[in-house]
Amino acid sequence: MSEYMIFILGNPRSGTSLLRLMLTHHPEICIPPECGFIQWWHSKYGEWSERDSVNENKVEEFVTDLSTSRKIEDWELDYKNLKASILEQTPKSYAELCYLVVESYARQQDKDPKYLGDKNNYYLDHLPLIKSIYPKAKFIAIIRDGRDVACSYKGIKKLDTNSPYKPKLPTEISAIAKEWMANIEKVDSFFEKLPDSQKFWVRYEDLITSSEEELTKICEFLNLPYDAKMIQYYNTDIQQQKEPSSTLDWKKKTLRKPDASNAGNYLEELSEKEVQRFGKIALKQLERFDYA
Repeated sequence: MSEYMIFILGNPRSGTSLLRLMLTHHPEICIPPECGFIQWWHSKYGEWSERDSVNENKVEEFVTDLSTSRKIEDWELDYKNLKASILEQTPKSYAELCYLVVESYARQQDKDPKYLGDKNNYYLDHLPLIKSIYPKAKFIAIIRDGRDVACSYKGIKKLDTNSPYKPKLPTEISAIAKEWMANIEKVDSFFEKLPDSQKFWVRYEDLITSSEEELTKICEFLNLPYDAKMIQYYNTDIQQQKEPSSTLDWKKKTLRKPDASNAGNYLEELSEKEVQRFGKIALKQLERFDYA
């Protein structure tokens, strides 16, 4: 079970949602919209055991708490069926309990996939905990040119939306560069301790310009055959596999096919001084990922 969990990592505004949509359109993968319940409820339910799973009051308490998780309303879970599944399948650990929650979402999408997953940018601050829960999980990190990330951060500030989930991101170029660098370092530090079989880097720019090639590499990493449905994510008729309306205001590009013009926006949107300032702080990582 642990080896069949996928976690998508990345700096905000780096294409993590796009990658989630692409992967979850593979028939053997299901990654729900972001909801960090695995980390949020660990402090209360981390010692979950089979004894808890046969205690109807305990299961009811967990399901009730789960239903209050931030953004989980987008999953439209059938909590009555989830409770019944827990009582029937009696997960023996917190890892099995959370796996069953994600599996319940997958079943509502009429899927019985090999891999289940989670996508959360803020997991960058909780990677050791996630690995302690799922020690054999696979982690896919996506990187995007930090200067384009800066453009996206600035665009979010101007966005008019009623969503309570609008990201709160820095808009000063030096702060953005330092955050981008820090998040790369968090992934690097975590990946240093993982075998190659559990870690994978992908560049956003390659994903949108050579989608089939990059997705084929990811499928090989997961020991799955490539499936063309992954690059048809924007044509899906399955509403639940689209980006939910609560976050769509700043993720409208997930409704469109991959667009190479989304790379290099900083050349027009950032001033020369901003580009230079970003480069002065983050040149090492820009060069490392061929962005210099």
